[in-house]
Amino acid sequence: MLISYSHQFLFIHVYKVAGTSIRRALAPFAHRPEQKLVNRMLRKLGRDSGLPLSRYRVFPPHAKARELQARLPADVFTDFFKFAFVRNPWDWQVSLYHYMLQKDTHGQNPLVEAFESFDAYVEWRVSEDLWLQKEFVTDERGRLLVDFVGRFERLEGDFGRVCRKLGIETELPYVNPSSHRDYRTYYSAHSRRLIEEHFAEDIELFEYEFDRG
Repeated sequence: MLISYSHQFLFIHVYKVAGTSIRRALAPFAHRPEQKLVNRMLRKLGRDSGLPLSRYRVFPPHAKARELQARLPADVFTDFFKFAFVRNPWDWQVSLYHYMLQKDTHGQNPLVEAFESFDAYVEWRVSEDLWLQKEFVTDERGRLLVDFVGRFERLEGDFGRVCRKLGIETELPYVNPSSHRDYRTYYSAHSRRLIEEHFAEDIELFEYEFDRG
């Protein structure tokens, strides 16, 4: 995630949705609070007096919007422009699968390497380690907490919309990609149906289909 007090935005980083590229592009205008104390931001906003600042010091890189809402001053969360990017769930899982295979330092690399097929990976994912993209951008009732949800499938255009909104000029680099074929070639009828069933909330909220981003 990123916080900017100069341009007043919060970027919620959904993993494997070009977030590293977006963070790289916006880094000159923001803080990475998983590495730096956020106290300076709060002082500039005049919000450091009387606050339990230990609550605001460090955020994980993939902090969810609801976590930020709970930990930041209410007017900061309300007034800042909040945005995230999401990805077709079928494509998302192929990207995650190959990222974990190709990055031997990833904690789940040995597990994923042991799977006999992509279908086996999908079966593990939906039964053992299921995470929805909507969890990053909604509250406990499923209501959106962000002002804008961009799509990976139209990354350049949607990122441009964000930059125009923020009054920022920057280039979007190509960082941290995973290499793989068209995601549709990886799916059997069985694994395609598993994603459809278990990621139904993402598919409905973000209006995705198997053949269309």
